[in-house]
Amino acid sequence: MSRIGWMALASSLVISSAYAQVHKSLPKGVRLMAYRNVNTTKIDATYNQSQAVSPLSFDVNADAKTLESVGEAVRVYFEELRAISPEAYDQMTFGQFNFSAEAQVQVHGFGAGYGINDRLTVYGILPYYSARVDMKYRQVRPSNVNEVADEVEQSGGGDVDSTIANITNALPGATGNLLQSVVVNTFNYEELGNWQGSGYGDLELGAMYRLADHGTWGFAITSGIVAPTGVEDDPDLLQDIAFGDGQWDVFVEGAYGFIINDNFMLGNTLRYTYQAPAEKSLRIPLDRDFALGDRKGSFEVKYGDKIDYVFSMTYTMNDWFSVTPAYEMNYQMSSEYDSIYGEANDFLAYNSDRTGHIARLTTTVSSIQPYLKKQFALPATINFNLQQTFAGQNVPKMGRVELEFRMLF
Repeated sequence: MSRIGWMALASSLVISSAYAQVHKSLPKGVRLMAYRNVNTTKIDATYNQSQAVSPLSFDVNADAKTLESVGEAVRVYFEELRAISPEAYDQMTFGQFNFSAEAQVQVHGFGAGYGINDRLTVYGILPYYSARVDMKYRQVRPSNVNEVADEVEQSGGGDVDSTIANITNALPGATGNLLQSVVVNTFNYEELGNWQGSGYGDLELGAMYRLADHGTWGFAITSGIVAPTGVEDDPDLLQDIAFGDGQWDVFVEGAYGFIINDNFMLGNTLRYTYQAPAEKSLRIPLDRDFALGDRKGSFEVKYGDKIDYVFSMTYTMNDWFSVTPAYEMNYQMSSEYDSIYGEANDFLAYNSDRTGHIARLTTTVSSIQPYLKKQFALPATINFNLQQTFAGQNVPKMGRVELEFRMLF
């Protein structure tokens, strides 16, 4: 699958922490428990380097060089073919095939917070992922086996030549089993097919400090870490989805809120995340534009630092209901790879920066104000969230539907 698409997917499913008054901390001694359920639409494309929609797929050319390692009999055949007619050997292909995938992910996000005092809140967020990937393939360029047989016949006309030509004519078209052999025997991957998995993602721990609150506006700063508790990408599987990226992160975030009047408020958050280097076992790509490789190597990987910005505007209809449209921008700088494989370092780093533009709409039902007015027994909120990635570079094209419950006690 597209290395960019799969690696970007987990980071695109981060459980964000704030709505509405982004600068507000919890009161002293107040606890918050939260659960969020996230479901994606079917994911079958990314926004590529040119910011155009590109399918999650890769091509395999079933040519002689690729198929030689499928089995001993096939290898001997191709050796004879190359000896008789190098031109036929170079030209022969069973066709070019496209492998594509369609993924769908569900995330259960668990969060908790506690007000140390009226200004300082500590919190934690842990996601649990369930994902499914459906694989399929199609032929995008036909076989030229018959043309190769004619080339062999014309090369000499001897008994051996005729025999090879007859075998070439009798070769079957490429099938799923043959393509599995290419992926498994040539590139040493696990078998392709539908995949499903589940596991925890990376754990976020943070502390939010409210620096200012002047009634109509306020400012808070949040800092914390992201621990590598999530399941990483398996370099021997093409179709799996990583639930974590395998290294420690440190982040700092500023949040500015402004209340226009009783009905409207604005929110701005800006987060910078430093991603620490980590040792990883990765496939050594054969080419800059071809992510497959038949060997693995040890790399020191420094994923690019991230910048996340959110602008939101909340309209409060009454004490119970509010609506919040928002725009979110996610940017990740280019990654760096260091190993003894000089070209592979450049291949992996090429085109590794990412940008995503997201539109979001949240409807909130809250009993907090009625609770403070002693009109309701329980302070809680329910958020229903719709969001869609509408533009970007090297990020998945997907939508999300979320339902979140938060309770204060």
